[in-house]
Amino acid sequence: MRNSKIKLKLFITTALFVIASFFVVAQVSAAETFFETKSSQIRIEDTFEVGFFLNTENQDINAVEGRITFPESLLKLKEIRDGNSIINFWIERPKAVNGEISFSGIIPGGYFDKRGLIFSLVFQSAQEGHSLIEILHIKALLNDGQGTETKTAASNLQFVISKEAPPLLPEAIEKKDTVMPEEFEPVLVSDPAVFDGKYFLVFSAQDKGSGIDHYEIQETRYAEMKNKKWVIGESPYLLKDQGLKSYIYVKAIDKSGNVRTAFLTPTNLRFRLEKYAIYTIMIIVALFLVVLWRKNRKK
Repeated sequence: MRNSKIKLKLFITTALFVIASFFVVAQVSAAETFFETKSSQIRIEDTFEVGFFLNTENQDINAVEGRITFPESLLKLKEIRDGNSIINFWIERPKAVNGEISFSGIIPGGYFDKRGLIFSLVFQSAQEGHSLIEILHIKALLNDGQGTETKTAASNLQFVISKEAPPLLPEAIEKKDTVMPEEFEPVLVSDPAVFDGKYFLVFSAQDKGSGIDHYEIQETRYAEMKNKKWVIGESPYLLKDQGLKSYIYVKAIDKSGNVRTAFLTPTNLRFRLEKYAIYTIMIIVALFLVVLWRKNRKK
């Protein structure tokens, strides 16, 4: 009898501890990433958009990274839209490879709200079936000056593709994007830990319309862009001219074809002085020839 009472007390104590622990855990706020779409029931060959959002849960967050997976046998990814993203600087712009989308970005100044769009995905259903779009290895850092990692939660999206699914309402027709990306400034950097200390460029442009599609870079000895071939590149970009004697042009091109160009002048002062010295000598020689020509004409 006594043993039964002891066991009962032990059971009650353990149960109370578990319940108390549950409430403590439940009260700990965690940043949440989640999906939103008009309907999780889709017909075959329907095109639909899935928004990927961040709820900071009363925390100030300035960096997010993670992975999203989706079944390629059921869904075809048509487009990734990041034009209205809360992310201002992509370390790894979202890109799909074998049904997986990796991403990493920074929000300078931080973000504090319940529904911040990270990016959206446009899918087309391929065949009947059911599965989920899953968020993996999500990580969020606080805007506390130390990059402290905070607790995170993820809500996956379950969906069903069926012939019996109700038709989706037509998506709102997007206005054509005719505005070029916002102004940006490439930065020249040298770091022993990156590219063996060689010079490279860091750049990031924002486009709130259709979003940035890609960048093109040109290194030239001329002050104006010539017919030299542009090279598609991403930040960070290793410079070919490590002597820093070239003008550097960077074009940010959005998904609608609008272009914004930024440039850097040669930072090699000696080269610039030599160039100006050559120009000066050419001007002096030209003036001398003009004076000589006038004297001969008077004679």
